Amino acid sequence: MQTKRLDGLDIAKGIAILLVVYGHVMRGLQVAGLVSFDGVWGYVDYLVYTVHMPVFFVVSGFLYEAGRQRAQAARDVGLRETASDGAGRSFWKPKLVTLAWPYVLWSTVHLAAQAIMSGSGMVNHEASLGRLASIGWNPVSPFWFLYALFMAFAASYLLQRFSARVVALLAFLLMLVVHPLPLPAVIGDLAFGLVYFSLGRLVFAERLAGPLRSAVTLGLATAGFVLSASIAYRYALDVRLATVGTLCGLVAFFMLSTLLAHSPLRRPLVILGRCTMGIYVMHILVIATFRAVGLKLLHLDLTAVILGCIAFAVVVPLTAQVIANRIGIARFLGLQTKLDDVLWRRRPGAVAGE
Repeated sequence: MQTKRLDGLDIAKGIAILLVVYGHVMRGLQVAGLVSFDGVWGYVDYLVYTVHMPVFFVVSGFLYEAGRQRAQAARDVGLRETASDGAGRSFWKPKLVTLAWPYVLWSTVHLAAQAIMSGSGMVNHEASLGRLASIGWNPVSPFWFLYALFMAFAASYLLQRFSARVVALLAFLLMLVVHPLPLPAVIGDLAFGLVYFSLGRLVFAERLAGPLRSAVTLGLATAGFVLSASIAYRYALDVRLATVGTLCGLVAFFMLSTLLAHSPLRRPLVILGRCTMGIYVMHILVIATFRAVGLKLLHLDLTAVILGCIAFAVVVPLTAQVIANRIGIARFLGLQTKLDDVLWRRRPGAVAGE
């Protein structure tokens, strides 16, 4: 049962990363003037953006709270001195390796590639490496997520004397306050991320995952998501403020993921979920390259370009991450993940990605 539940989290991430890729493909074509968001594409885009990024924050918050409670249990059974001595180090080091380092490395790669391709028509926005000087407070798109997730972990750790419920409420109020103000976008990103990260913590702490698992709840949550998000879209509410739709969407999302953990789609979706970092940091460059080649060299129609962009933006980074883990360079690239149980059996004495 525990394995299936963890599989459900990976599956949720796998589906969400597909939506991330789809969203960036369509928004790139819209910025290029090839797709109009005035009709159905705009509506679908709104539905996608209502739920796909909160999924990642909720999963991370859920796992953070699980780890925090395990550490607390260790202290309670007599390991207090050992646990407290290494608590800070054991918290910060993994976050620097798995979030801060990929953020810096792939921001550099992204800006370098964007600078090289500037003026070629392959990218919608030009950039220079000088932009790296400001990534400490002004994340490069799309890496705002890694920045906000790191800060959500940090804030939750520093505010651990407060309950997840209190932190979520404070973050939500902050998000509402800063939204209409002419402040740097990163402040809204941080509040947004902390809201759903804290929600994930709350789901674990209050044992809410079990009561939400039923076919009736799935149907009601899906209907609530579509209805609430449709109303928000009709009245042009900012997607980050479509909170009711997002909450309904999250319930439906995780329930569907739990069901898929018992289906033939389990393995490919789990692999996708465990390779979300590679797909996330590389997919924009793959999309830009395929879009340019497809339109200018191969003269593909729009449907073929959309499908090709999505397929290549998933397969190429996923393959790169799998290979990096297989040959032992994943840690250097910020792409370390666990694949032993879904792709290959671990060799005696070997650790994937190290």
